[in-house]
Amino acid sequence: MFTTPLFLPERIPPMSRTLLTTVLLCVVAAACAAAEPSDGSARASVLSAREAGILLGVGREYGLSEDALRLLLAIRIVENGGPGIEMGVAPDYPDHPARRYEGDFHSSLRVQARWAAGTIKKHYTGDLRAFAKRYCPPNWERWCEMARHWMGRTCS
Repeated sequence: MFTTPLFLPERIPPMSRTLLTTVLLCVVAAACAAAEPSDGSARASVLSAREAGILLGVGREYGLSEDALRLLLAIRIVENGGPGIEMGVAPDYPDHPARRYEGDFHSSLRVQARWAAGTIKKHYTGDLRAFAKRYCPPNWERWCEMARHWMGRTCS
């Protein structure tokens, strides 16, 4: 009767079980991260259920693999950008199309996530170091460390 590590009933379609498993693991990872004290070395930022839902939806829309989806979630946590730059897309270009919804958090996050997901889809081959050099060239080594940390804690 039970076929998945989370013991979800077989009557739930396989695709739904995978999505449900991913969402549940994200919630557990967020709860664990929230329980840790922040000492400056760990990010205090934790994704809200709404943010995670937007990111998971964009990840599905772009057909991202589980590893690429972890990277998308990690980018949101690592970048932790403010209005219009939630995913760190085009922070130095105020007129960039990825920043067109600066006044509407959820629309802005969705657009930023789509830009990030497109970059992941095009350029992420599983080599996080190579991807980090493209996504965050000035500080790619530190960015890579932080992304690797959060990828290991997000949805895994």
